[in-house]
Amino acid sequence: MGEEMSEQEKSLRDCFAKFDANGDGKIQEGEFKRLMSSGGFSSKEIKRLFKEADTDGSGSVDWREFLSWIINGTALKGMGAKGAASFERLLNTETQDEASFVESAQMGHNVTEYLKKSGSKGKSRTRKKTTTKAGCDEFGVPADHSGHRIQWPMTPQGAKDLLDHFLHNGSRKPLHARHVQLILDEFVASYKSRHPKPVIETEVPQPEGRLVIVGDTHGQLADVLHILYHLGPPSAQNRYLFNGDMVDRGSQGVEILLILFTFFIADNESIIIHRGNHENEDMNALHADNGGGFEDEVMEKYGLSVYRHFINAFKSLSLASVINKEIFVVHGGLTRVKNLTVDYINTLPFQEYTAPHPMSTNVKEQLFSDLLWSDPTEYEGKYKSDRGVGIKYGPDVTTKFCSQNRLRFMVRSHQVPEDGRGFQKQHNDRCVTVFSASNYCGDGGNFGAVIVLSAANFPRYEVFEHFAAPLEELPAIVAQGDATDWNQMSTSQQRDSVETSRAARQEKTFERMIISIIEKKPQLWAYIIRNSLGQKLKAEDFVHMMEQQTDGDHPWMEAMEVWKVIDANGDIEVTKFLNRWVVKSESAGYSSFVNDAIKQVYEAIVAMDMDLSETFKMFDTDGDGTVDLKEAKQVLEKFDLGLSSSQIDRLLGQLFSTSSVITTADKARMSIQDFLGHFTMVYSATNNADLPRWVLDTLGQIGRLIVKVKAPGAPDATPHAAAAASDMSKLFTEIDTSGDGILQLDEFVTGIEKLPGLEKCAVDGVPLSHAKLVEISKILDVTGDGTLNYLEFQQAFQLKGQGTTDLENSLVEDLTTLLFRYRVHIRTGCQFLDEVDSCKVLCEEFGNVLRGVNNALRSNEQGISESQIKHLSSALAVEDEDGQIVAYDDFLRSFVIVDTETREVIKSFRG
Repeated sequence: MGEEMSEQEKSLRDCFAKFDANGDGKIQEGEFKRLMSSGGFSSKEIKRLFKEADTDGSGSVDWREFLSWIINGTALKGMGAKGAASFERLLNTETQDEASFVESAQMGHNVTEYLKKSGSKGKSRTRKKTTTKAGCDEFGVPADHSGHRIQWPMTPQGAKDLLDHFLHNGSRKPLHARHVQLILDEFVASYKSRHPKPVIETEVPQPEGRLVIVGDTHGQLADVLHILYHLGPPSAQNRYLFNGDMVDRGSQGVEILLILFTFFIADNESIIIHRGNHENEDMNALHADNGGGFEDEVMEKYGLSVYRHFINAFKSLSLASVINKEIFVVHGGLTRVKNLTVDYINTLPFQEYTAPHPMSTNVKEQLFSDLLWSDPTEYEGKYKSDRGVGIKYGPDVTTKFCSQNRLRFMVRSHQVPEDGRGFQKQHNDRCVTVFSASNYCGDGGNFGAVIVLSAANFPRYEVFEHFAAPLEELPAIVAQGDATDWNQMSTSQQRDSVETSRAARQEKTFERMIISIIEKKPQLWAYIIRNSLGQKLKAEDFVHMMEQQTDGDHPWMEAMEVWKVIDANGDIEVTKFLNRWVVKSESAGYSSFVNDAIKQVYEAIVAMDMDLSETFKMFDTDGDGTVDLKEAKQVLEKFDLGLSSSQIDRLLGQLFSTSSVITTADKARMSIQDFLGHFTMVYSATNNADLPRWVLDTLGQIGRLIVKVKAPGAPDATPHAAAAASDMSKLFTEIDTSGDGILQLDEFVTGIEKLPGLEKCAVDGVPLSHAKLVEISKILDVTGDGTLNYLEFQQAFQLKGQGTTDLENSLVEDLTTLLFRYRVHIRTGCQFLDEVDSCKVLCEEFGNVLRGVNNALRSNEQGISESQIKHLSSALAVEDEDGQIVAYDDFLRSFVIVDTETREVIKSFRG
């Protein structure tokens, strides 16, 4: 892979190359200003920093000066914490989304492999037959469909009509699904026939035509419309080459592809379409915030069947083109293969899949991935890519490839140029990057560009940069016709977007941090439990924990200040912070599962049927009357609670967040009575809800008597739920006349009848009778053995106090978080089994998918217990003509992120 250089030197040379946009070996003041201003530095700061770096006053900074500026720390002096953090993030070259894609794709493949090997496909289900109804056209589109209607066969004017439709309507009036499938099927057949090889040999149209190379557009319809209306629609004389990554991140990849596909169907000489690393079903499956989004987009607009048609279309797209035998065009870049030739690329099996497995060791599959993923670098050789797929290749690699294949230069896309322009020249101008998505992801603040090659001036080319107006403003701009000043409009749009883009970047960064907190809660709770941390941490220690336990380079201290979670002493309340944002499911079936999970945990302990002293002794191993986090976890792990280790961490973290915790120098402790009291409070809130109303009313009246009335030998009790625990244990001992630590049902009835004030208790207006108390005692006997142990007794009268809801949530939050975190892989497994495109699978199939996810987890990750798999699958299932069916797509889109302070849903995943 080339001569090795130190990681530090490679990083510094990458940093230098970011500033040195024109590649002349010196950082000019304008280059320095452009890059630093994108990081949020003021003009005054930028001027001062450049002056400090330019030690010889030459007006430029060479490599020696840059190295001194960085290593001596001059660059960071006077910036302050925020400035330094911003600077470090600015120089961070890692593309985190695409690097994490590799791990995600690997897990998805592991899940499907598990399902294949385990023979998980159950009985076959019948695909629902669809018939053309009366009042539909020849394609099955209803007469009352209000969207655009295509005419068939497709003509250039028909393609132009569709372009005009999307200009004026965006995605508000979509094509009917039948029309979409027709376009996709016709495109695949036509494109495979016209371009059967991975590499297309094409020319700039003669005699006076031109060829327009378009880079990444990433679902940003406004950019595509800007380009096509500015430079004219595709035709045989105005040919376009779209160089991949038309989808993901943005929300209108469907409309972009339908425009391109219809123009190709109308005239197969008008457009060439390359595959990028995002025309890839593994990447599409990710959420838009993680670099994907196209699957979600299609599923929301059309459903699984149409999505699979799009995936089939991706398999037909070309990998590269050679223009006039002199210019090589590819999405990503060059490969690790020595002596790479265009002829060798043409041997790739490019129509078998959208993209190879990212970790494949097959040489041809690695070459395939490199073409879609690689990036140029300014130092010679070939190096491992930060993206996790592909390589970094130097100017020597580009020169050799062009020389061996008799090419002038290459054009690629794949990344936003570092100076915020829409294009970048590297490798002595033999490697040109073009990127067409302006204001990338709505907050990039960058220009987009296209490269225009004309027959008259070939091989010279023009670069047209742009900054697209919002979609809703484009119809009025296009309506101006020849009077439109596209360049002036772009400059104005970019200038006006600077502040909004910066604010949007911060908002998006903080949102991603919140999701990171939620997804990493199991690790965070485990860290807290393992180190027996108290309820408060110094802000610096808290930030250190977050940096250690979460992924990515995030501005944690800046976020803590914005979120206002640091108190006057510089401390952060750990549990309060971790509880602020939670992920929940709005699925009714999941709510049912939650209640069952809570009961299962409690009943596993009750089933031990121990007497009072045994119960206390089990938790209080050292006999000091208290329990700490580690002791509690060691005991709970002995039971078959149906909880993983990380789920127990989450439960204990919440239990030990209450006001009754005693924090010592090194540990957080709680009295045994309080611990059991809080624990049974949760069970009482869920289990008792199923009891008859008269029983609930009566238990509530007796419970308030226990809290308010002084138990024998006890001090005056404070009338709130938290203080009731010690009174409960003393009352239990008092009425246990046999002294065996277990209440016979008659002991219970007799003891309760002696409570002062019981005569005031009534059932439906009638005084509480002995017979009713006997009936209640039998209801409370969970184990059905004619006795009540301490926990059965305690939960019966537990008042639902403050924090109960938090405890209920904590029992299942870890599981909910795990399902949320791996929702993409659960969907991948379900889709593998869903042969009829219904977004539903059999109940037992859903359970097998969850087992597949368990199997794919890393060895140090906790999965879903077998009992939870069975309960969850059953709770989500509904009866269908094929049996018990789980609507997996509805469930996996039911997650929402809630700010518990405001009770607001801050993010929904329904589309």
